[in-house]
Amino acid sequence: MKVLLSNLMLLLILASCNDSNTATKPLLTTENIQVAQKITEASKPDNSSRSSQDDWYWKNTKMSSDGKFQNWEEGAVDIVMTYRMKQNDAQPRTVKVGTINAAGEISMTLPSEIKTETKLDNLGNLFFYDIQDISNLNYENGNSGYFSNNSFLVEKNGKSVGNLTMGNSVRTTYNLVNQSTLTMGDEGYLLYMAYLDEAGSLKGTESRTDKVRRDGTNTIEAATTVVYDLDFQPGWNYVKVEVIGKYDLDHERGLNASWFKEHQHTVVSEMPEDAAYFFRKQNY
Repeated sequence: MKVLLSNLMLLLILASCNDSNTATKPLLTTENIQVAQKITEASKPDNSSRSSQDDWYWKNTKMSSDGKFQNWEEGAVDIVMTYRMKQNDAQPRTVKVGTINAAGEISMTLPSEIKTETKLDNLGNLFFYDIQDISNLNYENGNSGYFSNNSFLVEKNGKSVGNLTMGNSVRTTYNLVNQSTLTMGDEGYLLYMAYLDEAGSLKGTESRTDKVRRDGTNTIEAATTVVYDLDFQPGWNYVKVEVIGKYDLDHERGLNASWFKEHQHTVVSEMPEDAAYFFRKQNY
């Protein structure tokens, strides 16, 4: 781009010299230099849209390191899970599962027993509506009592100040808890917790091809697979939902636009080493 600017200036100078006998105003003016600079700037690649999108995911968001949030400003708070079903008579309406102290240190202290709110085979339990044909799902002991949230509430003095998710990606841990971004292809995983009264399982695989698009992109045919391979033990279970592979959609404004290739749901024995907590402060 510097070469382009230099060549343009040289041409302007030569033109001025060749016409020196008749011209009353030199061509190498401040205005011409500004025009050349604008041409140079316009030729530079514009990554601002993608950068601003990254900033949006991180807005009001902190990621833990070694079980602690640096520069924690919320003071001592509780980490809770909520009962969603109105007809459930559980009191209180939340289950305390941990704390964050004033220094930002996270401590998960799961109760050994809780009251469950529904059954494993109630499809209302599926936070991830990523399967279209429910006949693909098979249950073992589907009558087992079940309770889970795909994210935690963070409360201070009984009032919510934000939410907490677990996983290895700021994008994935946001996308998979919001129906509008559930099919995004940002790779990584979300971790959430489920409590069962008894052992049970939920299994099934669905492979399909859909015509998909997002605002600002063209329609493509996307072959996708959703796998449920959940073997639950009595008590608390870590459920890992992983996005594997993606289709990059060409967006007219250069935004990150993608579609997932596979969602894989599994139970893992403990929190993986590369997982972190993501706190998203509530906007008022």
